[in-house]
Amino acid sequence: MRPQRVPRRAAMPSRTDSVVAAASHVIGGPLGRHAVPGVRGWRPAAAVLSALSSVFVALGVLQKNHCVSTGWATPGSLWRACYSDLPVAVAGDAGSTPWSSPGSAGQPPLTAAITWIVRILVPGGSQLRLQQGMFAWGAALIALLIALAVCFTAASLPKGPWAAAHVALSPVLITTALISFDAFAVLLVAAGLWAWSRNRAALSGGLLAAALLTRPALGTVLLAVILVALARRRTRDLAGIALGAAVTFAVVGGLMLISGANPFASFTTWKAQGASYGSLWQIFSFAGFTLSPTSLTALAVTGWILAIGLGWLLASRDETMTPAAVALLMLVVVMLTSRALPVQAALWVLPLVALCAIRWRDHLAWAGAEFAYFVVVWGFIARSSNSAKALPQEWFAVFVAVRLIAVLFLVRACIDSVAGPARRAK
Repeated sequence: MRPQRVPRRAAMPSRTDSVVAAASHVIGGPLGRHAVPGVRGWRPAAAVLSALSSVFVALGVLQKNHCVSTGWATPGSLWRACYSDLPVAVAGDAGSTPWSSPGSAGQPPLTAAITWIVRILVPGGSQLRLQQGMFAWGAALIALLIALAVCFTAASLPKGPWAAAHVALSPVLITTALISFDAFAVLLVAAGLWAWSRNRAALSGGLLAAALLTRPALGTVLLAVILVALARRRTRDLAGIALGAAVTFAVVGGLMLISGANPFASFTTWKAQGASYGSLWQIFSFAGFTLSPTSLTALAVTGWILAIGLGWLLASRDETMTPAAVALLMLVVVMLTSRALPVQAALWVLPLVALCAIRWRDHLAWAGAEFAYFVVVWGFIARSSNSAKALPQEWFAVFVAVRLIAVLFLVRACIDSVAGPARRAK
């Protein structure tokens, strides 16, 4: 008779993280001395955390209650900090394809596609009813997308599935989850990294390529996986990643060409834009150094090159570095050199932070900076309607700088969390 396999103990944050340990005395109670966590795998943690994530999305709906009741007209939606891209998508006809809708102009291909799918589900009615319907359907879908992202993240961490709480219980969900469909990109990243952890390179490449087509900055995650595979000399996995990514690009590009859409339309729109909210370069414009779109494009390209170089150094010099840690470093470099950094960019890092299993103290410090920026940015955008009520440029620049410093702090916390156990073992 074959002996029964005894599962390894899963890492429990309530035993290793002071913030979680303190919170456990309020919610759930501390883990028992003789408890053996992890006996049933990652699924119990995923079930609990995915359910709790819907509570945070519901709190996001409550945060936007003013707009839900009265509509998303400006500047009211800005002063009340309840603006969302979702209701904007109901303007005009939905179009016959995802890329023929007036609301899809300038959007990445898969972001336009998911917006179009939700748009055609919304029943007719007054403008307010259309907006409310789009927001309601969007909120339900976003709650599902985040719950699935939590499950994939937990499945990627069989020895520590409760670290997926960094996705499910992050305070930034309340403020940013319902601004746009960026939760779709978060799901694709989480699923792509799960596929990589299961040695399914082709599936990983396809999913991470789809994330790039949802939010271009998340192409850094695909590149990070490629760099890690190169550093570990995993030639077969490289071929699988390339095949999966090529299939995704071919399918989406082919559908766009058949429908008469330009696959590079969003890139053309991006290239013509100036420095916008949240960008480091916008601070320069406050000081009188306004950069042209061409200069901003050159800086953004330089940022991508720098990100690839730093990612390769991290992946090749430290064998303990995971794709999530390398990807977070690369993503933050791209974010810092981009021409715009929207508030919902806070969502992009969540699965990477969870896979690094950083301390909650570090997570909450970063989330605090994101919260502060969220509060001030809307009033600053609405300054044209009431300049006396808006935050001065100088103070807005301070909040932008604090936010950018906070994401750099997040990278340091992630690298320390991943490399720490290996250093202690030596």
